[in-house]
Amino acid sequence: MNLVVLTGRLTRDPELKYGQSGNAYCRFSLAVDRPFKRGEADFINCVAFGKTAELIGEYLRKGRKAGVQGSLQMNRYEVNGEKRTSYDVLVNQIEFLEGRNSEEPSFDNSGYSAPSKPSKPSSPAPSAPAPAADSFDDDDEFPF
Repeated sequence: MNLVVLTGRLTRDPELKYGQSGNAYCRFSLAVDRPFKRGEADFINCVAFGKTAELIGEYLRKGRKAGVQGSLQMNRYEVNGEKRTSYDVLVNQIEFLEGRNSEEPSFDNSGYSAPSKPSKPSSPAPSAPAPAADSFDDDDEFPF
């Protein structure tokens, strides 16, 4: 099982881009505090696709707190003859944990938006399964 759940703050504004086929993708990084080391954080690279990427690019900015659920992907590449490895979290769902109005909606790859203040208690909103990262036809257009 490959499951990653993170809560942290964006270290910079997200980079929203579109591939040649028009598919959106967004790169961002989260600073995740270490639980037993006060003042220390890990900086985790994340990437989202489709509607989730567009929502991240529109609503999140540097310093905003977000919760991410996804999977870990290892990337190997070569720079000037030197082999390198990097890791990215492929985002399946994101939750905006704070915002301008102190409450922000959460979104998943289905584009579902939960109401910010429900009038009565309700059950959790269903989430649609995210498309697999390898389901994109044009793998060459994404930089990893």
